[in-house]
Amino acid sequence: MSAGSGFDVEDALRRVADIHAQVARSSFFRGYRAEIAVGQAILALGTATVEWFYWAALDAQAHATIWLAVALVCALASLIDLALRRRFIPRPSARLAALQLSPALVVGVALAPLLWDQAELLPGIWTMLFGVGLLSSAPYLPGHIRLLGLFYLAAGAVMAHAAGIGLSSPWPMGLTFCGGQLVAAAILREIQASSAATPQQTPSHPNTSDD
Repeated sequence: MSAGSGFDVEDALRRVADIHAQVARSSFFRGYRAEIAVGQAILALGTATVEWFYWAALDAQAHATIWLAVALVCALASLIDLALRRRFIPRPSARLAALQLSPALVVGVALAPLLWDQAELLPGIWTMLFGVGLLSSAPYLPGHIRLLGLFYLAAGAVMAHAAGIGLSSPWPMGLTFCGGQLVAAAILREIQASSAATPQQTPSHPNTSDD
């Protein structure tokens, strides 16, 4: 009798966990697209390449200004894409994702004038803040976003430390954001594929009970 009741409790807990996972998946923000992330990766690599040819003429402030402009272009591209597809994006999940990501981005912009005399540190700090923003919004962004956030956090810390000891190059920013956004594109592509396959998988889910 106790064994049977124990089995029922385990089965009930498993069902509750499945329901919780389904609810969590339904709250995911699926507004970002892989194509936009690929475009951002190409822009990052292209920017670093152009900087490399003119690196001797650039100072730390110019380097920070260029990457601030790149960040604004990337953010604007994402916003335009979201605006064009707003009818297909659930507003609650979009609001939650934006609320989690926005503070880190606002802090990054606010730090620019405060650290302008140490502008060589800004790219690394911005990268860390972007990682923090991804980690904060991870509950609303499906896929391995936490690992990507940790990658940006670690890469930004290395960049800031290298800049602090006098090492400078355009490639850390370019390669970090190119690689990171390509990984993001792969995650988003996987999500798009799984979302398309979900309607076909739902009928088989209720058949997991052993009654």
